[in-house]
Amino acid sequence: MTREQALAEVERRRISNPEATWIATQRGSEWAVARIGLAPDKQTGTATKPPPEPPRDDPHSPIERASWFAAGG
Repeated sequence: MTREQALAEVERRRISNPEATWIATQRGSEWAVARIGLAPDKQTGTATKPPPEPPRDDPHSPIERASWFAAGG
């Protein structure tokens, strides 16, 4: 694909799918059209949970509990 063809394809895709961002990029001597800025469609599992609540009669200080949770128990 030439540069001119890639730019024309970018414009065509921008019109047909305005929610996406399209660019023309060069790979070696060839030109390609790429979609950028994709947001994840599903949860990735990277959210963190707060540490579990200690029992009310736990004799440890908050710092001792935090270091135990940070070390992985």
